[in-house]
This record gives sequence, structure tokens and C-alpha cells, in this order.
Amino acid sequence: MDSKTFEIPVAEGRSTEEILASARDAARGAGIALSGDETAGRFEGTATGNYTVDEPARIIRVEVTAKPGFVPWGLVEGALRKVFG
Repeated sequence: MDSKTFEIPVAEGRSTEEILASARDAARGAGIALSGDETAGRFEGTATGNYTVDEPARIIRVEVTAKPGFVPWGLVEGALRKVFG
């Protein structure tokens, strides 16, 4: 299985700390274990991977390293965009 990386822009007026605090709550509600801080971390659930925060560019880079073959990429990316968005 290939990995996939995508970027999520950090909304104007929100700090990465606020977004990641919200992401932790959203991840918990979606059955995803999210660990890390405002610079980088990991997630595990239906999909597994990591994230890094590029503060100057105001982007969260998400890399999915494993997912079940039967789960479409669009579903995985959509769920993670909701968590980090």
C-alpha cells in the first residue's frame, strides 16, 4: 500500500494550538488515537500516520502510512480533514 500526504490550511484567526486541541477532541469522538503536540504527532485508528505543522506557512501536513485496502482514500482524507480542519 502506498502512503498519501495532503495539506490542510490553518484558518486565519485560529492558532495551531486551538486547532490541535479541537483535533484531539474530534479524533477521540471518531475513535482515532491522536498523540503529539503543536509541531508534530501521530494518529491511529482505521488509518495510521503522522502530522507535522508548518507554522510559518500555516499548514498541517498529514501523511497516511497505512489504511485498510477496502477503505477508499477519499473517505480517509475526508475524515482526517474533519479532525484537523
